[in-house]
Amino acid sequence: MKATIIKISFILLFLSFMGAGCEKDERHPLCYQGKVISLNQGGRCYNIIEIIETIKDGEIAVGNTISFDPILYGATLNVGDVVYFKITHYEVWVGPATTECRWPRFIAQIEFCKN
Repeated sequence: MKATIIKISFILLFLSFMGAGCEKDERHPLCYQGKVISLNQGGRCYNIIEIIETIKDGEIAVGNTISFDPILYGATLNVGDVVYFKITHYEVWVGPATTECRWPRFIAQIEFCKN
């Protein structure tokens, strides 16, 4: 009886160790997650990312928008793509806004994360 209980407890312990090491989101702790909501396409409008997940103690909250340079991504981006990035510098955007374009809340310099 004791041998059966010991075997079952080892099996349960082994299964718990197997599940504890699986983490689906293994991104860098300083990388924000954002969704591309606007691309300039050679016009006068901004390339904009909406932040959908922030870092711990992040200064920019979820839902805010930032401008970015899509050339730094190194691949083709489309509206709706999810990207991971670090914000190296930002400031509140101040300037005229027209109705034909979406405007970001912040002007930012970012580095894309390799996820």
